[in-house]
Amino acid sequence: MKPIRTIKRGLCRSWLIAAFVGTGAVSLAVAADPPSEQQMQRLLDSAGQATDRPDHDFAANSIKQLVEQGDKLGLKKDQIEKITAIRDQYGQTRGRREAAYKQSEMEALKLIHDRHSSLASVEAAVQKADQEHSKLRMAGIMALREAGDVLAPEQYSQWRQSHASGQVARSTQPGSSVEPAESERIAPH
Repeated sequence: MKPIRTIKRGLCRSWLIAAFVGTGAVSLAVAADPPSEQQMQRLLDSAGQATDRPDHDFAANSIKQLVEQGDKLGLKKDQIEKITAIRDQYGQTRGRREAAYKQSEMEALKLIHDRHSSLASVEAAVQKADQEHSKLRMAGIMALREAGDVLAPEQYSQWRQSHASGQVARSTQPGSSVEPAESERIAPH
């Protein structure tokens, strides 16, 4: 009789162990599932509302200030028109580039949070987002250079000097930190 009891106990223990392991496996499987559509939508909405990096505004702000300082720099009417056209064209390009950048960031986020996506696809999405960000920054740099090319050498020198002195003046005001805030940097790099 003893062997039957031992067999029954062994089976009972095996069944209990299997039940506990099965429950744990189910809970792990549920935990590993990708986020629901509602969770994913909240994630994408919050990513879309995130503040952009200030270096995206640097070129637009600099070109705007250049137009505003036109009289002080002695810009001619045709120079102002060219710089205004560059500013407007950059505004359109920037809008397209920002949209592409945000879209690629959201696609990368979606793959990052999908536990079933491969690391290769996540890496490709992250690299695409980095490329879109680089294109956005380069569009601003090209617009700044185009605007600078419209200026005569003395105008350019005067503009850079006044622009840099404005940066220094803002950073040395009482109560400000020694280093200017990221949004007040001189260059978008």
